[in-house]
Amino acid sequence: MSQGAIRIGFQVWGQHTSWSELAATAMRIEALGFDSLWANDHFFPAAGAAATRQDAAPGPFLEGWITLAGFAGLTSRIALGILVSAAGYRNVGLTVKQATAVDHVSGGRMTLGLGAGWHPRDHAAFGFEQLPIGDRLSRLDAQAAAARALLRGETVTMAGPYVTLDRAVNLPGAVRGQMPLLIGGSGERRTLRIVARHADVWNGEGDVETWARRNRILDEHCAAIGRDPAAIRRTVGLPPVSIRATHGAAVEALAVRLEHNGLPPNEALAMAAASPLAGTRAEVGDVLAAYMAAGAVEAIADWPAPFDEQTLEQLAHRATS
Repeated sequence: MSQGAIRIGFQVWGQHTSWSELAATAMRIEALGFDSLWANDHFFPAAGAAATRQDAAPGPFLEGWITLAGFAGLTSRIALGILVSAAGYRNVGLTVKQATAVDHVSGGRMTLGLGAGWHPRDHAAFGFEQLPIGDRLSRLDAQAAAARALLRGETVTMAGPYVTLDRAVNLPGAVRGQMPLLIGGSGERRTLRIVARHADVWNGEGDVETWARRNRILDEHCAAIGRDPAAIRRTVGLPPVSIRATHGAAVEALAVRLEHNGLPPNEALAMAAASPLAGTRAEVGDVLAAYMAAGAVEAIADWPAPFDEQTLEQLAHRATS
């Protein structure tokens, strides 16, 4: 990407697609010069209102960590990660080991992303208890502390309600020094405090004004514990991008993609119309520039199948022109 432009990455959805399609879009994203490539950590489709129910209908989804390992073998330059690995169904010690293995496969391109987890069906279907939100955040805090210590090369013993480790150590370590730890989430009272304590990278959400406010709150949490706010890299997670010659055509194209991912037509159209990244190249560029002005150094957009080559090319042209 050109100097002065926000960095751009993609969270590639593992749902309603095939490995051959995932592989092709991963290689294309790298070939066009984008900055980061992320898998997502679900077991069932997670888009749309129906997906939030514990009795949501099943659908096809390729597991994220194995998908990411595949991406590592197919690419050579682009930064990699999972956005984000859910505390509710991932053992943090094993997750650090998996991340380190992918780091070695990729030659040192890995960021470890952690989050509290939210998807009811993912938890229920495979026997994981979905805790109340307060407890989920406490578990994320404990897991982030453990992950940070393991990534520093420490031998870690913990015996708490959320993390149990007995002289755990992560050997070998990352290829290039200490692997970055990303925490995803935007809760202003608790999640951003966890970010301030443990993270190297924050991935937050919200429109430009909301994201900017949360960014300032993260600075305040850092100041409260004596941490330099500049030590945390700021990124924004965004909805899918759709670029066409007109705003209406971009919305229509995105709605078709969202329907493919299980959303009813009316919901797909409403979600596409509400997306700030459905529009002309200039309109999308203005939104990305606004996030950069608010303090984001990278925008990571959702990327659902069917993968949109036209948008990739237009976005790559905007970023390098």
